[in-house]
Amino acid sequence: MKLVFFSPLNPQRSGISDYSEALLPLLAREADIDLVLDEGITPTTAAIVENFTCYPASQFPQRHQQSPYDLCLYQMGNNTACHRYMDPFLQRYPGIVVLHDYVLHHFYAELFAEEGRYDEYQQAMHAYYGELGTWIAGKLRRGIRSDYVYYQLPFYQRVVNPSLGTIVHDTYVKAKLLRYNPKYQVAMIPMGIELPDLRAYDLKALREKHQIPHHSFTIASFGFIIQGKRIRELLRAFAAFTQDVPDALCLLVGKEVPSFDVRQLIQELQIEEHVRITGYAPYEEFLEYIALSDVCVNLRYPTVRATSANILKIMAFAKPAVVSDVCEFLDLPDTCCLKIPLNETEEERLLQAFQRLHADPDYRKTVGAQAREFISTRHTLQQAADKYLAFCQRILQAR
Repeated sequence: MKLVFFSPLNPQRSGISDYSEALLPLLAREADIDLVLDEGITPTTAAIVENFTCYPASQFPQRHQQSPYDLCLYQMGNNTACHRYMDPFLQRYPGIVVLHDYVLHHFYAELFAEEGRYDEYQQAMHAYYGELGTWIAGKLRRGIRSDYVYYQLPFYQRVVNPSLGTIVHDTYVKAKLLRYNPKYQVAMIPMGIELPDLRAYDLKALREKHQIPHHSFTIASFGFIIQGKRIRELLRAFAAFTQDVPDALCLLVGKEVPSFDVRQLIQELQIEEHVRITGYAPYEEFLEYIALSDVCVNLRYPTVRATSANILKIMAFAKPAVVSDVCEFLDLPDTCCLKIPLNETEEERLLQAFQRLHADPDYRKTVGAQAREFISTRHTLQQAADKYLAFCQRILQAR
């Protein structure tokens, strides 16, 4: 089987880059795979450069014509910088799309607006959402955008409709797709995660390296520091937590964004001495921050209904996780994490979760162990690769 694989790769800062680079060697055991990259991107991971043919997207049509591929695989997310180059190929060369984000409307609204493709956007919106879609498309033409509307009208049809098949990572998204169109060919394949060797992480040494006091009870949140990660609610609950646990530390491991002034919030809550913002953390450093933390947090709303690779990595490290009770996490057993409802009790429930996890080390250990066991039985890279290849064969046989 000869496959061509469209995906961001390192040095592009995307979780999908890391995911693809981990998955590709296992897929390549059973398939010949070439990698198609955005213009100007040169892979930096030695294992990718040494074992795969990588070339820019502009060369794909000629290469495909000279030596046709059996199937195209598109790793599709909502980051315009990483995925915009894929769209014309998705439309012209249908294959299997891996839908990392169910909500793609923000991505495509930005893409069509930047390129002045308002008529094309309006036609698509009318096809997917009727007169409501036409009306909303007219708003974009006048420079009016709405995050709320985009979350409600996800625009995934742009990539799923032309595809031969779609891979998703959770049962909720599969159900949503098939409810919209029962004829879609959809495979739910749990995201594969590398299971770390915990013995390789010396927690005392890591805390010294990153200047984290050994006695500090450390709570960490990972990813872009945006309000969609419920950072405001997290920090309010954490501020209350520090009243009883004065040596507590909150790590915000990720990049700040202009739209959310987290430092002002920290000052207002008077917890400057208790919060550390690391900025963007390279992958290995990112894993070190997971390893040295006592509790990890993965909150979200509103949401693009994307499977979180971060929460799976956290669980693989046997860390107790506190998550929002949203559709993305429906597949996570309640024994593996603490789920916080999105209602008026959110901050109080967060505080209670922190208090319980701090007061009961055995409970922390039990939740973490059950989380790691869940990952080891359901989310291995080999399982994901095997299911990818089986779905590719199924789609090829149906052509």
